[in-house]
Amino acid sequence: MDFAALLGAMGRGQGGPPAEDKPLRDTSEIVHISSLALLKMLIHGRAGVPLEVMGIMLGELTDEYTVRVVDVFSIPYTATGQSVEAVDDAFQSEFVNMMHLVGRPENLVGWYHSHPGLGCWLSGADVETAGSYEKLEERSVSVVVDPVQSVRGKVVIDAFRCIPQHMAMTRQEPRQTTSNVGLLNRATGVALMHGLNRAFYNMPVTFRKKEHENAMLMNVHKQDWRHNMKLSRPRDHIKDMRDGIKKVGSFAQQATKFIQGGQDEDDVANVGHINPLAHLQLEADSLLTQNLDQSIGAMINALVF
Repeated sequence: MDFAALLGAMGRGQGGPPAEDKPLRDTSEIVHISSLALLKMLIHGRAGVPLEVMGIMLGELTDEYTVRVVDVFSIPYTATGQSVEAVDDAFQSEFVNMMHLVGRPENLVGWYHSHPGLGCWLSGADVETAGSYEKLEERSVSVVVDPVQSVRGKVVIDAFRCIPQHMAMTRQEPRQTTSNVGLLNRATGVALMHGLNRAFYNMPVTFRKKEHENAMLMNVHKQDWRHNMKLSRPRDHIKDMRDGIKKVGSFAQQATKFIQGGQDEDDVANVGHINPLAHLQLEADSLLTQNLDQSIGAMINALVF
């Protein structure tokens, strides 16, 4: 133990030998949340309005500075408009074990819950819940999302971790190093009032988004966007594919005659008539898109469920 720590212990009036010198926990970590996890948190949070919702986050601790959240799942809980509490702790461990049985290697890296219209902070009950998770995993993260204030193009979300009680009582700064230059957000008055930087501190959150994922997240506010992700019944899909193939064959014959006749789609004589070349392309693209959506959706369901 160094001399400064010894003087600090003597100044606090601690008798007996000084406590063991342990390395301070680093708070310069970034929480990477996948688009799938973010989307599921928003859908779950909006479905529960005006009540709070709760779930667990699965992922991995990539290194000492990165917590990666891959997916999230709801758990049994009881909720009101201001609090939420898990009711079956055994469900979470059994769920993670079942995930490993089906080939999902992710582990529990924290939990999330919603604050509908209240902003992002941790209440006294939330701090207790976060502390129970951090006893199991020291680097566990508590994520809060506000589904009401989240609007198109902006998600109101924040990640927190508890400050150890002995540091909170002595107002000792828990940071050891920091590398989050430019990622620090200004704290809100509501969060400071509820104990930010006293009972818990926030962590920067980033999202792993590609162009198609960004477009998907921008459409969360729409009511019917999820219907496009539903799978058709196998019999209906086969029937649609057969009908589509027949249409493609018919347009292919018409396009062949159109080309062999030496006609030009820009000719004045063709104005107002069906252009078989354009219809062939549109029908083929629609058929391929429908088939790919069905195949990808079936593979995702087989992997997840």
